[in-house]
This record gives sequence, C-alpha cells and structure tokens, in this order.
Amino acid sequence: MKKLNLLLILVLLAGITRVSAQTDMQENVTMIKKNLTDSKAAMKKYEWIETTTVFVKGEQKSVKQKQCYYSLDGQLTKVETGGSTAAKAPGGIRGKVAENKKADMSDYAKNAIEKVQTYLPPDPEKLQKIYNDGKVGIQILEPNKKFKLTFPDYNEPGDFLAVSLNKPDQILMALDVSTSVDDPKQKVAFNVTFSDLPDGTQFQGTTTLDAPAKDLKIVIVNSGFKNASGK
Repeated sequence: MKKLNLLLILVLLAGITRVSAQTDMQENVTMIKKNLTDSKAAMKKYEWIETTTVFVKGEQKSVKQKQCYYSLDGQLTKVETGGSTAAKAPGGIRGKVAENKKADMSDYAKNAIEKVQTYLPPDPEKLQKIYNDGKVGIQILEPNKKFKLTFPDYNEPGDFLAVSLNKPDQILMALDVSTSVDDPKQKVAFNVTFSDLPDGTQFQGTTTLDAPAKDLKIVIVNSGFKNASGK
C-alpha cells in the first residue's frame, strides 16, 4: 500500500511539473512576442549606425558602416557611410589570386550577412506557429527567472533559433541561431546580445557570426542611437 501511495504521489508531482513547465512555456512565448513587437515599433523613432567587421583567419579584412533608419512607409533603410574600409591585395599574379579569393570570400560574407538578416528580428508569428506545433523546447537557466526557448526549423529544416530571456524583468538577453549559408553540411552559428535604450527599447546590440568551414567571423554592432526627428 505504501508503495502504491508513493507511486501515486510521484505521478501527481510529475503531472504538476509538466503543467508548470507548460505554463512557463506559454508565458515565455507570449513575453518574447510582446517584446519583439513593442521594440520594433519603438525603433522606428530612432536612427543609428551599423558597423560590420569581417575577419578571415583572425585577420580583419573589411569594415563597413551604414546609417540605419525607418522610412515614412515603415521600411528599414540602410545607407553606406564614409566609414567603410577594405584590406588591399598585393600586386602581380599573387595579387590576382588574392583578388579572386577575396571576391569569393566577399560573396560568401555578403550571403552570410543576408542570411543573418532573415532571422532578425525574429517573426512573432513564426515563433507562435512553432509553439502551436509543439516543437518548442525550454531550458531553465535560473529557476523562476531565466529561461532559454528553442524554436527548431525556424526558417528551414535543420536550423534552429533560441531566445534567452529574463522573465521577471521582461527582457530578452540573447539570441542564438544555427543554420547554413550555401552548404547544409557546413553549419554557421551566430549570437545576438540585446541592449537597452534609455526608454527601455531593446535592440540587437552585437551580432557575431562564426563560419568555421571558411575561417570567417563577422561582427555587426549597432550604436550611436539618436531620435530620427533630431529632437
């Protein structure tokens, strides 16, 4: 009888734990969606500088800066500024080979950056659909406070997007993505750390992409925020 009672208690506790975890999952998904929606709307009153630095085998190859702002029709606009630089290739045959390699790497880096942008910012409706399909995973980083939710197949089969959040403070901490650029067998990963503006608006502070197969690293930093109206 004691064994039966213990078994019933364990089953009951397991059921309570599942219900609690499911409640946490629902609340966290709702919080992520609200944060993304609110921040996207708030960002439209700002303009800022996006600095993209490309490293190959640990060596800095180029730096590009763009002024970013939302146009009157609500579209994010990026205009390259004069703060862009690129490494010079040597002359002669060696230089020609270097130029060809540089062109190939430049194309890959361009495609990688474009791929990153398809995940940023995450689409709340996509996240909701993955949740509705029962695919979302949850990891407790700190009990009752910090969680990490994983959304598999976010853009394509085999990729995933994960969001780390601080639930009591209602803020996003980081975003991690595993995907590929031109070869599904060559995975690339990128991480986003979120920062806050004085009014509480969250934005993608630093994005770091690593493509080990290409010895490529790309760092994108958003900074210099100011009111787009100049006020």
